[in-house]
This record gives sequence, C-alpha cells and structure tokens, in this order.
Amino acid sequence: MLNQVNFEGYLTRFWEYRDLCYMRLANHRPGEDGKTFSDYVTVLIDPSLDFDLRHIQIGRLLRVSGRIVGRDIVEPLKMVVAKSHGDVELPGKLSTLVIRRPAVQVLATSVKLISDARSSRAKTDRKGEPARKKSELPAVPIEAGVDLAELTTDC
Repeated sequence: MLNQVNFEGYLTRFWEYRDLCYMRLANHRPGEDGKTFSDYVTVLIDPSLDFDLRHIQIGRLLRVSGRIVGRDIVEPLKMVVAKSHGDVELPGKLSTLVIRRPAVQVLATSVKLISDARSSRAKTDRKGEPARKKSELPAVPIEAGVDLAELTTDC
C-alpha cells in the first residue's frame, strides 16, 4: 500500500514534546459566500531531519512531504471536554476518567520553506518604478590605461 503525503500550509505554531518536534499547519480553502475555511494538520518532524523551526516565522508557508501515522493520545476526559465545550463540568468520576483517543498526523520526512509572494515580486524604487541593479565591477585586476566601464555587462 502507498502512504505518501504532500501538504502545503501556513505555520501556526510549533512545540517540542519528549524530544520530538511538532508543528501545526493551516491550509486555507474557499468556502461558501466568499468565506475562507482552514484545515489544520499536526506534523511530526522526523528526528533525522536537520530542520530547526525556531528560525521560521509563524505565518510562513511550508511544504511537507512524508506519510500519515496514527497514534492514541491518552488524556483525562475532563481535558477533552474542556477543549471542545468550554466550561462544561463533568459529574463525579467522569472528570477523572482517562481515555484514549485516536489521532492522525503527518510524519514529515521533508520540510521546505516556500518563498512568499511578497519576496518574489519585482522590487521597485520609491517612485514605484522597477529598481535598477547596481552595476558590479568585474573581478579583474586594475591596470593603468584600462577603462573598467567597458568591461561591465549591464549597460
């Protein structure tokens, strides 16, 4: 069977738990009436990857490749209810009941930072015109009688 995932999403948060690095990615999709809906995915970064999330800003677009893995999360029922229903109190022994709930996440074997649209636009000067590249001198020794202006290529 094939178990392969490619996912692009915006980094919403990251954390470490038991020497493993996790991140949460949001993928936005159009919904009804012009609204945008988001799908969130938890990603476990393969420990063998040399990728440090501490240098990535929240909100950056990332592409992960890997596979889907499942696990059981063991936690008190009181915490599950608190996350989903706010201030609901469970009666008696239900608040101390520990449950297993299945969870699915992506095990990332590859993580790539996607350059955002702002940095890929053509740079402009203050007047809104395309910025000109600064001409660079060629890497040649300066000799008397040689006009270096003739050696530049962007004229």
